[in-house]
Amino acid sequence: MTARCRPETAAAAAARRHRKTRIIATLGPASRSHERLCELLLAGVDAVRLNFSHGTHEEHGRLVAAVRRASAATACPVAILQDLCGPKLRVGRVEDDLLVLRAGDELDVVEAAGIGTARRMMVEAAGTIATLGPRQVLRLADGQIELRVLARLEHGVRCRVVQGGSLRSRQGISVPAAHASLESFTRKDRRDLSFGLELGVDAVAVSFVRGPADILAVRAYLKRRGRQPFVIAKIERAEALANLPEILAVSSGVMVARGDLGVEIGVENVPLAQKRIIGEALRRHRPVITATQMLESMIERPVPTRAEVSDVANAVLEGTDALMLSAETAVGAHPVAAVATLVSVATRLESAGSVHTPLDLPVELEDLPLATARAARVAARACRAAAIVAFTDSGRTARLVSGMRPQRPILGFTYREETVRRMKLFWGVTPLWIPRARTNEAMLASAERMLLRHRFVRSGERIVIVCGESVHSGATNTVKIHVLGNPAGPARKRSATRR
Repeated sequence: MTARCRPETAAAAAARRHRKTRIIATLGPASRSHERLCELLLAGVDAVRLNFSHGTHEEHGRLVAAVRRASAATACPVAILQDLCGPKLRVGRVEDDLLVLRAGDELDVVEAAGIGTARRMMVEAAGTIATLGPRQVLRLADGQIELRVLARLEHGVRCRVVQGGSLRSRQGISVPAAHASLESFTRKDRRDLSFGLELGVDAVAVSFVRGPADILAVRAYLKRRGRQPFVIAKIERAEALANLPEILAVSSGVMVARGDLGVEIGVENVPLAQKRIIGEALRRHRPVITATQMLESMIERPVPTRAEVSDVANAVLEGTDALMLSAETAVGAHPVAAVATLVSVATRLESAGSVHTPLDLPVELEDLPLATARAARVAARACRAAAIVAFTDSGRTARLVSGMRPQRPILGFTYREETVRRMKLFWGVTPLWIPRARTNEAMLASAERMLLRHRFVRSGERIVIVCGESVHSGATNTVKIHVLGNPAGPARKRSATRR
């Protein structure tokens, strides 16, 4: 298990550094073998998602070990994102793992254990279903199936199928009226997160966030455990949209979870909501992931539809940091082809210079690292630098430079392996590992040797360096213009403390 940027990793990263949009793949039966994981990483996967709505702790533990082995074998660092289940109501197991519901049929939806059928479907709902009354609506499978309540039963309700479709085990049930009373960070989430911390996950996604208090509850739990993974708020409720600025203020990043969001606010409103979420995240310098049904047809087909390609392209053009595949790589027949499609679309748009790169992002006057990141973007453009080099301990410096969306490549150097993996979530950042140094001069010398050896840049080219006056974490305040291969030559220095 290693994410260090050994020579093979540096060379591979140099070859792939032109793609800036990140790719996240959900793991499942179609992608859990060592050979398939290696194929996915080499195809361009930057992070993998573990969906804790499915599977046991033992299964997830084996999957993490497999990911780390594949990362070492391919010399490709990869971040691990733990997606917590949250309070979502879910279908239990269904007959043959696939249930076909037909419009006009009646079925009982009950809170009980067992195998569901087309006449009696079992759910996990903590008493919620039994409180529903006649004419209330249940939506299943990201809103593709609609049921209407006819009458209450002792432990559930009798429903008529208004809109039929295929239903798999453990798919979600949406009852918008029932969400408000459900705790976002559940007891199951606490157990799962505790296990995830033992596994060393790099980021955690919090499901069904309503407001900043839901994120703060997770952060308080992490603080008690002495851990600080990236905390991502999934925006999939109407309340979350209403509280988006406050949620962004306390989150490390956000996810546009378009499936449940479409059920909540209507599919016709999702495109505008996506545009708003991405724009707000960019303005507040927070990474944003766009997810759900990116290439849905590729679950079965080897090529996407033109509409799906346009959908992916719009997310890239709007400036999303990452694109996330769900069923396409978890259970799909063509997981590697789906990843290759995202890579191809993102690379083509980025090479055309069409990606949204806001030039006048706000900066809080007292945020010195943020001001330094902006100065780095300006300096890189002014001196036509070959790259921006960010020295970082936690990854924050690289994240802030990424948030400025510079045109030049961003090379994030760190001595922490967990920070190497975390930076795989940031737009445009190529993470590189170097040994820990006592001084900035030694750190720069080590980085320069790697840059030249693996041809990230050539001797005589300029780079813009973002670092602190000391090597300690949180001291980012300096921008330096440096000529590669000419350590004794003149270099201009701009300190954000003297702005």
